Amino acid sequence: MAENERWGTYERWHDLLDALCIERGHFDNLTLAGQLCAANGNRTRGAFETAVKNLRNWRQGVHIPQRKNFALLGKLLEVQDDAELRQAWNRLYSQKSIEPERGETTLAAADASSARPAWPFIAGGGALVAMILAGIVFAGWSATAQNADPVGSYEGIVAEYVRNVSARVGDSMIIHGARGNECGEAPSWDSARILLPSLQTGTLTDGGVGTRQSRQCGGRVAARAILFTATAPGTEQISLYGDDIIIRVSE
Repeated sequence: MAENERWGTYERWHDLLDALCIERGHFDNLTLAGQLCAANGNRTRGAFETAVKNLRNWRQGVHIPQRKNFALLGKLLEVQDDAELRQAWNRLYSQKSIEPERGETTLAAADASSARPAWPFIAGGGALVAMILAGIVFAGWSATAQNADPVGSYEGIVAEYVRNVSARVGDSMIIHGARGNECGEAPSWDSARILLPSLQTGTLTDGGVGTRQSRQCGGRVAARAILFTATAPGTEQISLYGDDIIIRVSE
């Protein structure tokens, strides 16, 4: 069997995820959880602990990730770089996604002190309304899951400008986003990387296509996310796409 043909032999999405994590060097979930938190724009301790728990459950098949986290995992694990892997990744997830999720906590809600119901039930027949609404959303989601290409989607990746960056060696986080000309499509990585400065404390790499707020464009626009990975302790000030950024990295 050719090296790049083995991905098609997997029959369950969580088995494929676990094998891919191991191949990418994620024998535990700590580093990947940190990267997932950074991509979600939430680096609190609660979000990190939730990400570790979710990754463990996803890899064991306890439940599957929501579409946003599924897309981010595809980016972080470089699924898009292998056509055969990408096909298996999307196909198995689409098959699994028709089942209801069980127990996943979103990173955005990780710090909430109390749980809220997924659907607001209104007294006097509200339960029936909620069931109907849930059925409509579920039907639409099933159709989307079967036909869309979530790995190629940029929804959920936040590429905002971060003025003050604090990290530890090994951390990764998105610190900026390069938008396209005239508020159009995000630039290619080859175009975005031309203006990147050299750093003493880390590296700048492609964080995928996401969105950022733009006053000039009057709202959110597509942007090429710039991913910073801390490699050495220190403090430095850089200019990235005309914006000043102070980076502080500790051991």
